[in-house]
Amino acid sequence: METRNMVTKSQIKEALRELGVTPGMKLFVHTSLKQIGWIPGGVQALIEALQEVVTTEGLIMMPAQSTDNSDPKNWSQPAVPEEWWETIRREMPAYDPAKTVTRGIGRVPEVFRTYPGVVRSDHPMWSVTAWGKDAATFVADHTLENGFGPGSPIERFIEADGQILHIGSPWDTTTVWHYAEYGLNRPDVEDGCKVKEGTTERFIHYRHRQVDSDAFRSDRGSARRVGLRDVRSDRTCEIIPHRCQSLDPSRHVAIKSARSMVILKLFREAFVIQSRIIKRSECNGFTF
Repeated sequence: METRNMVTKSQIKEALRELGVTPGMKLFVHTSLKQIGWIPGGVQALIEALQEVVTTEGLIMMPAQSTDNSDPKNWSQPAVPEEWWETIRREMPAYDPAKTVTRGIGRVPEVFRTYPGVVRSDHPMWSVTAWGKDAATFVADHTLENGFGPGSPIERFIEADGQILHIGSPWDTTTVWHYAEYGLNRPDVEDGCKVKEGTTERFIHYRHRQVDSDAFRSDRGSARRVGLRDVRSDRTCEIIPHRCQSLDPSRHVAIKSARSMVILKLFREAFVIQSRIIKRSECNGFTF
């Protein structure tokens, strides 16, 4: 079958600039290659386009989740027989930022984590990667306790006025939105992972906030023409309370940061979203 949609590195760079991406910007990037088209140079060209537009004075972060390193009793895609659980816990390798492969988040984050200058956080299941100015600072101190919440690299990114870039990927893959779930009345769940402790490896059990991306599926906003595809806009200060309401009947969300973010989406199903994440403030009469 003949490929009919070619998108070049130069076109990606031009589209990024048209959307307002500038040198020195801090971006948390999500991608879907199949939604972009065929790129000469593939993943390498896409990553280089991002780096060349943002430059080393900026910051690029990506998810690097390794959900294989978790308790097999919680697995569902696929589930495994209970009689396997202890063997899996005993035999799986411990999390290693340099070696552990990502799962379920696409080729771009997997390749990006191996790039020169990219650093990866220490959370054994929900790690993130960063490249650029102060990258190591942004991913530092990522513990089992803070996950996606207060004290995590996600919070550090929000408080630095970071911006989110979606290239072809769906709205509900936005990692940063999980931060909001730490302000909801949601339960913690028991999980586990394999970690290194000195020269030994050990499977440990811990509890973390229950996260669910279904809360962040967005309605479509008004369209305008930017870059290679239609780009749409909506206000996240309206989306967050509406979506969180479905999870928390009390309609109360406690968000720590009061920073502005711009969410930029390229290519198909693209959105530009300007938002404020507010603590104990109001958006259109809705307190959260």
